[in-house]
Amino acid sequence: MSDWTNEDAIAFMELYQTKPILWDPKHRWHKDKAKVNDAWVEISNVFNKPIDELKNKKNSIMATFRGHLRRKKASIRSGAGQEDIYKPIWFLYNLIESFMGNINDCNATLNTEQVCTYLVDREVNVEWYTVHI
Repeated sequence: MSDWTNEDAIAFMELYQTKPILWDPKHRWHKDKAKVNDAWVEISNVFNKPIDELKNKKNSIMATFRGHLRRKKASIRSGAGQEDIYKPIWFLYNLIESFMGNINDCNATLNTEQVCTYLVDREVNVEWYTVHI
């Protein structure tokens, strides 16, 4: 594996950003292995590096990003003041957060207690509703 400068890593992530097929699970072709491979081949041709090395670099970068993101979210949740919120200074953080900051956020969950209370209040047969959802 060759050495990566910060400039190389920035250029790599900027190009990676232009390929949402690789990072956006809602992308139309995200699960199409041939199209995903084509995107990796394009990046490989630009950087003249093997795809495996590029994927390993991406995984390493994303692991670092997730650590900083987790720390930032934890500092926000703690009820800290604005000046106490963790501000990552890692050179790739802002770039990656700009397009992937909320990719892994969970969708809102359904509170089944509220749904059941709503159905009971409206005299809906909860057993029938549960079976037919």
